[in-house]
Formats: sequence, structure tokens, C-alpha cells
Amino acid sequence: MSKNNYRSEFNFTTAPASENKQQIIFIEKPRIVVPIIFLPGVMGTNLKEKSTKSTTKSIWRLDDSISVIGWSFPHYGAADVRKLELDPDKTEVDDRGVVIEASAKEIEKIEQEYENEMRDFYEDEIDKMIAAFQIKEQKIETTIKNNPENRCFGTRKKRGWGAAAYISYGQFLNTFQQKLFQLQNQSPSILANLLNPPPFELNQESKVSLSFQKQHIEHCQSFHLPVHVMGYNWLKSNQESAEQLKKLIEVKLPEYYKKRDQICNKVILVTHSMGGLVARYYTEVLDGQDKVYGVINGVQPATGAVVAYTRMKRGTEINGAEGIGKIRDWIMEHILGKDAAETTAVFAQSPGPLQLLPTPEYGMNWLLITDPDGKTVSYPKADPYKEIYLAKDKWWCACEPHLINPLNEDYDLEQMQIDWQKYEYIIKYKVKKFNESIANKYHPNTYAFLGMENSQDTISKEFLTYQYAHWKGRFFQGYQPSMKKPSKNHIGALNRLNLKELTRIRTILPSRHDWRDVEITTHYGTHATKIGNINETYSLLPADGNGDGTVPPRSGTIPTNYLQAQLNLPICHESAFRNEISQDFVLRSIIDILQKVKIDD
Repeated sequence: MSKNNYRSEFNFTTAPASENKQQIIFIEKPRIVVPIIFLPGVMGTNLKEKSTKSTTKSIWRLDDSISVIGWSFPHYGAADVRKLELDPDKTEVDDRGVVIEASAKEIEKIEQEYENEMRDFYEDEIDKMIAAFQIKEQKIETTIKNNPENRCFGTRKKRGWGAAAYISYGQFLNTFQQKLFQLQNQSPSILANLLNPPPFELNQESKVSLSFQKQHIEHCQSFHLPVHVMGYNWLKSNQESAEQLKKLIEVKLPEYYKKRDQICNKVILVTHSMGGLVARYYTEVLDGQDKVYGVINGVQPATGAVVAYTRMKRGTEINGAEGIGKIRDWIMEHILGKDAAETTAVFAQSPGPLQLLPTPEYGMNWLLITDPDGKTVSYPKADPYKEIYLAKDKWWCACEPHLINPLNEDYDLEQMQIDWQKYEYIIKYKVKKFNESIANKYHPNTYAFLGMENSQDTISKEFLTYQYAHWKGRFFQGYQPSMKKPSKNHIGALNRLNLKELTRIRTILPSRHDWRDVEITTHYGTHATKIGNINETYSLLPADGNGDGTVPPRSGTIPTNYLQAQLNLPICHESAFRNEISQDFVLRSIIDILQKVKIDD
């Protein structure tokens, strides 16, 4: 038996026997297929309208920056449109997104040859043009069919790549699959890289080094490592997405590879952000642990993220860019939801985003409210669901009742009650129960990387993250006659003075007036009045903690007893997998996981 190729050798005597010639025939043992399933983060899966039509409308397609720019326009991205279109019950995964073909370079060459050929035709040579086009299409079809990767695993579209947001993951998936394909075929270039020490330093809690000898890399020859993508409707509960993952791993993939005469029993999961919550529910609640060799989490909000709260209160905030980058960030903020009205209209009906709110395991006292006298109170004391997410009579409640349904323009109180009850049901029975079911539960073979600035003293703008949400108040003084009264046509906090505040300001009745008598002289004469505090204005302070711009370390860090390796590096949340260091960490983690896989497993 050859150690490198795991081939059985059989000796056969060739005719004529008198010449005593022998020929060694190698019969290669089938490789084990270990699918690498990538789970995107929130907003990282393309969505379309749920329809029985042959053609359906794309709702959220991230093929390029232009494909979603409509959400930034005043009408098309308004709160009422978002509520109608970004509805978990009216949307489904759209797998028609852009995919880099495995044979992209060869196809590009064929396309270039075709364009050069077309320049030689005259305008009236239609038949020749049609024939040239048909030949080009046949060449492309043949090239795709004969590509080594496609022959091993099927096309990338069949493996779900079209469901992933191209602008976030397209290049990463292509590079990653190429490296894995080189790994299983022992490409000299990748061998040289992996035999060098890692280009990073793991946390002290790590149990492995992710450094390898030649035999460790050679062991990977025993496996086929196809990259699959499981897109999921991130508006729905992560529980439903986990059930979808269970079906993929336990039913669809075994059937898929059985048809290809290949063996597939278990997988490796690679997750981005919210995808980690989906993976945890599958492995720890749906009994999928034994079907997964290991899990690699990237920037997972393991216990939630305060930014989910701040987006419901002020909209999306992106830090860090300078110059023309500020314009790009401004557009992206408007695409994701520029204010509380646009974000709440979607969040309040969508379990998935709400499951990103800080859980009790995140810790208490992350919501700070400093009154005009400098006294600070903090929440939650014990229960974030009661004290923050369902505290509809408090102005700091995560969900402001009058913003749930922008279609209720007249603030009909009965409709507002109905809308609140729907939101309350989601929090109690889909958010809280989901969070409780995965609390402190992780696959025992977990690897993770998270984003944070190396220096705690100076944090770059792009890494500033909400570890706490801090409202700071001040009194606003005015004359007694100018004092406003609170609106009564809503079911939220009755001390709110302006229901149209949708960003970082909230104005309420003052806790005390401190009236004092004054005289005012005008051209009408002098008259007596009172001056004092006519309102309290609270401002949500900017993010000032360390992290990746979205998830702080206190949420991204996984308990050491489940952890094999963890890496901290300065990366931003959305682009976490476009970083070369994080890609190398993921690749090395896969190799380390495979070391524990027996060839006959």
C-alpha cells in the first residue's frame, strides 16, 4: 500500500508467461468526499420574491454595488416598501447570482477569440456570425464540462454558489476552492506555503498550533474537498435555516454524491457572522454534531451584538472611510436602512435579525442612560427581553411601536396593538427560545477568528464597535408657553415629544422643570412668564469600543473548552473573508480538522 496515494498494488503475470514479465497495476482507493459548507452572514444570501411564476423578481441580489443601489433611493428604499418586500414569508433564496466559473480563464480566452473573429466579418455575413457564436457556445459548454473541478464535484452553481452575495464572497469562494483543489492534488506551491509557519499568532487559549509537517499535508490526499454554499433566508428564524442545513447534510449531499459514485458521510462547516448561529443550532440542538467533523466560525456574534439595537434606534452607521469612501459608506448606510423607520419596519417582522440582539449571555448593563444631572442607570438588570426588547412604554425600547408598520400612516391604535402583538410573539417564541436553545453550546471541535484592533489605546475608525449603547441627556430650556405636549396617538412611551425622531436623538418630557419667573419685553410691552426645562434630549453616543465594526470581542470570543484555535486580527465585519490572513487561518483549520479523520471513517 502506497502511503501517499492510498493505492492497493496487485501483481499480474502478463503473457507469455515464459518471459516472466510482470506488470504492477494500481487500483486507487476512492477518496472520501468532505464537503466544505459555507454559511453566509445576515444579508449575505440573495433573496427573491416567493412565486410560482417561471420568472420571479429579485429582492436582494448582491452581484455588484449597483444591483442593490435602488434600496438607497427615497421611494424604492422607503420604510413601507421595505416592509412589503423584505418580508420573511414572501421571500426565498435566490440562487441566480453571479458565480465565477471553475474554468473562468479558459472561458475568457474563448470569448476573446470570438470577439477577434467577429471583427473580421462584414455586417451582412449573418450566417457566419451565427455559426461563430454557436461554435463559441459549444466550446464554452465543453470547457465547463471537462474542467477537472467540475468533473469531480459538479458545477459551482449546482453546489449553491449562486445564492451567496458575490460582492462579499465571490472572490473568496473562488480562491478558496482553488486552494482546496490544489491541496487535495498536492500542488507544490500550496505545499510550500503550508509547510511554512503560520503568518499569524494564535490566542494563548488555542490547543493547536496550525503548523504542519509534510505528512499532515499528504494526509489530505485522501479527501475530495468541494466547497458548497448553503444560502438561507436570513429574514426567517435561524432555526428554520438550521433545519434546512440538516436536510442538506443528511439527505441532499449524500444523494448528490452517491449519484456521482462518491462517498460522503460528514462535512466541515465554515460560517460568517450569523451563519455561526445556524450551525450551532444544527450541531447542538438538531443532533447534527456527529455529522460535522468541525466548525470554523468567522466573526460570529456568539452572544449577540449591541449594533442590532442601535440600528433599530438610529439606522445603519458605517465608520472609517475618508474622502470618496465616505460617499460609498453613505450609500451603503442608505441601502441597509438609513434610520429607525427603515430598519424597524424589517427587523420587527423578521426573527433572523432580531436573534442578533444581545442575549443574557452577552452580559448585563450594556444599555446606559445618563440623565442631564449626570446620573447613569443601566439595563438590563436581569432580563433584556422584558427590560429592553419588550419595554414598549419606555423610550429606549429597542422597537418603537409606531415604527413597526409604516403602512399604518394614521397611527390607528387598534392596528398598532395588533402589530405589537405580532412583534411580541416573535421575541417571546422565536428569539428568546432560539437564544436559550444554543446558549453556551458549541461544537467540541470549533475554530474561530474575530476582528479587533491590536492596540487597545488607539482604535482605528473602521474598527470602532458598540460594546455598550450609551444615551446621554441634557435639558433644553425655553419659555413655558413654548413647551410641547406629548403625542397621545400611539401605544409607546407617553413622554415622547417627537415621534419623527429616527436617528440618534430622542426628546422626552423633562424630569423636572425648574421654572423661574422672568419678564419679557417686546414691542407690545413687558409681560411676565416662566422659563425652565421644557424637554430632555438624549443623544446616542458613537461607538467607541474595539471589534470589527459590528461584533465586539465579548461576543465573538468562544469559551475555551470548546475551542481548538482562535485568532484575533484587525478586520472589518463584512469583509472578514476577503482578508488573506483569515483565509489562511480557515485553510489551516480545515487541514487540522482532517488530521483527526480516519481514512475509513
